Amino acid sequence: MLAALRASSVAITTRELIGLAAPLQARGAKKSKRKKRPKRADRPQEAKDNSSGPPVRIFDNIMNPETPYQMSQTIRRHMRGLESDGRHNRRRYKDLSRYTHYRVLRIAGLTHDTQTEFEDNRSRRGFLTPLTEMQDNATLPRSADHRRFNYPHTLSYKVYWGPPSVQEEPNEYEGSMVGCRVAVRLCDLPLTQRQKERLIDIVGHDRICEKTGVLTLEADCFPERNHNAALLGDMLEQLLREALAADQRISALSDLSE
Repeated sequence: MLAALRASSVAITTRELIGLAAPLQARGAKKSKRKKRPKRADRPQEAKDNSSGPPVRIFDNIMNPETPYQMSQTIRRHMRGLESDGRHNRRRYKDLSRYTHYRVLRIAGLTHDTQTEFEDNRSRRGFLTPLTEMQDNATLPRSADHRRFNYPHTLSYKVYWGPPSVQEEPNEYEGSMVGCRVAVRLCDLPLTQRQKERLIDIVGHDRICEKTGVLTLEADCFPERNHNAALLGDMLEQLLREALAADQRISALSDLSE
């Protein structure tokens, strides 16, 4: 009798507990395990041929260095990750820290660029070096029939007569064979007396002959004579522009004082 009552009470309780509250009956069921990847040696040959292989380490290319094409691909991939927007960008901690350090230096005024950079509609150009700025402001002749400077001037350079040089920088070993020099008289320049005085203050009295009044500029910065000659033309044009601008500033200050 007691056994029948116990069995009936157990049946009632099991009927009432339905759903998540029902007791778990699969106590001895087999647990499913995640399948392991096959070993590299057990894979078929086709899978081995199509795989990327082991990761390339830095010291693996010591005796067999990368080709220039592979180096350029790596650099382009890295630059593409820095320039892209959204979820495609790949910026490392060193990139973020370097940019943060650059922003701090820019706020402090310790960088080459300025807050008002030149920006066009297509892309951002960035800051300009003094040489690039001087080249951009230069006014070149349109053809061989046109002249760059309308006043008389002379261009001279030295030539090394001898066997061909095998040095990378022959100027350091064989004298100034690439240097160029331009000379012009102050009286031939289209400047006023005040502008000529300002010109002398800029270049210094050492570059002007007191007897003849000839101004001499020399350039020996590049290993090519053509580059030095082009630099001399840009320097002379910028020098005249600075003299004219100084005269305009002096006249503006005098007008303000009056």
